[in-house]
Amino acid sequence: MGDKETERIAYFQHIPALLQQRFRERGIDAQVHSVASSPTSGIEARARDVFREMARTANEDDAELHLIGHSTGGLDARSVVSLRMAQEAPAFVKRVRSVVTIATPHHGTPLATWFHEGELGKTLLRYLWLFTFLTLHRKAMPFRTALLQACYRLVLMGEQVKLPPNLLNQILRLTVDLSDNERVELLRFFGQVGKDQALIQDLTPVSVQAFNANTVDREGVRYGSVVAGAPPPNLLRRLSPRMLLPPDSLLYGIFSFLYGMSAPLSPELRIPERTAAQTQALQAAFGNKFESWSDGVVPSRSQVWGQVVHVATADHLDVMGHFDQPPEFISWLKSGSHFQQKQFHALWESVLDFMVGRPPA
Repeated sequence: MGDKETERIAYFQHIPALLQQRFRERGIDAQVHSVASSPTSGIEARARDVFREMARTANEDDAELHLIGHSTGGLDARSVVSLRMAQEAPAFVKRVRSVVTIATPHHGTPLATWFHEGELGKTLLRYLWLFTFLTLHRKAMPFRTALLQACYRLVLMGEQVKLPPNLLNQILRLTVDLSDNERVELLRFFGQVGKDQALIQDLTPVSVQAFNANTVDREGVRYGSVVAGAPPPNLLRRLSPRMLLPPDSLLYGIFSFLYGMSAPLSPELRIPERTAAQTQALQAAFGNKFESWSDGVVPSRSQVWGQVVHVATADHLDVMGHFDQPPEFISWLKSGSHFQQKQFHALWESVLDFMVGRPPA
């Protein structure tokens, strides 16, 4: 997406600026680059996107490189620096010193299996894409203007009474308040989502097991993981005053459904034996029942790879700056994690400490 056309579309824009600021405060001369990859292409195609961006931005000097990947981006980063690329890897790949993965499905997620193999899951994916496409396409929905303008007025009323922003009112903003260039870019984005679902299959536990067997960690690279997990949904939280009100009630219902699909102790999710330090880090944050926790998309136990850099009580998008603290941040999921700016900054300070080689406190 073009920078100017989409600067009003909130995504993961908080991270690069935060990292750049923290590097400056530590007296470190560093450049932070974001990599735009296809949202649903397979891991190999996405890894090539990372590789091309590294080739474009890497200097000719001997500066160290560090990769950070959220969700599937963590698998992309591991793929780029893996030993299977050792023979043909250019010099800039060999300068990578650390890989930090954030809420990454290192051993897959049962949610991907459900979407990929179940007819209901496939149907929901298709209709999600179709609904979004039709909503964004002016000519496809003649009733669009009146209906969405009415909904949009409700959004504006909510803002006047200081209701926090969320995924639904962001979507309404996109459908009503976009320029033609922005709409074209979003149509192109969702066109990719509708046509290419290779990533869903790649994230099933069976597929990720094969990926891990062929993607061996490179010697000399430090691997660290940030693990996220939200409290299991329950009736008490659903009946809280805030969750009873739309759209939070709907969003919490969606989160609860995703949690149920991703968290179960499925036999297909084969987790290798953890180190004592990895298990202790999970237990300290989540208690003894951490095996059944999830961030709403990826089981927490599937997110461990290398040193556990940080464990956050957070959902899959909280960790990237989408939590309930307006106006700067926008919550895309309603998980009841109570993740806020303080926890957000603590998480990324831990990531920076790991990158520069500072031992955990």
